[in-house]
Amino acid sequence: MATRRIWGTAALLPLVVSCGGPQAPDPPAVVVVQNVHFAPMDVTVPVGGTVQWRFEDGALLHQVGSDGEFDSGITSEGSYEHTFDAPGVYEYHCSVHRYMTGTVTVTG
Repeated sequence: MATRRIWGTAALLPLVVSCGGPQAPDPPAVVVVQNVHFAPMDVTVPVGGTVQWRFEDGALLHQVGSDGEFDSGITSEGSYEHTFDAPGVYEYHCSVHRYMTGTVTVTG
């Protein structure tokens, strides 16, 4: 009986996993906001590429923004994504901690 139960569970496992649906792939660039800095500070994506900033600094508030280009709003958790449609170099910063800076280089 134990053998049947193991095989029965194993047979159901792929069904349970597939019910969750496909997972979205990570964006081309991920910046982790942690320990009061951006890691990595500088990333490169192609035109149409997306950068995701993940807020993983506990309860500490942060913001990611580039003057007039994008703004995550102030938050302490979750993530923010921005898709870049034009080539160039975009400087960004945290408005809460102005010394936290970085760049996104968009190649075209």
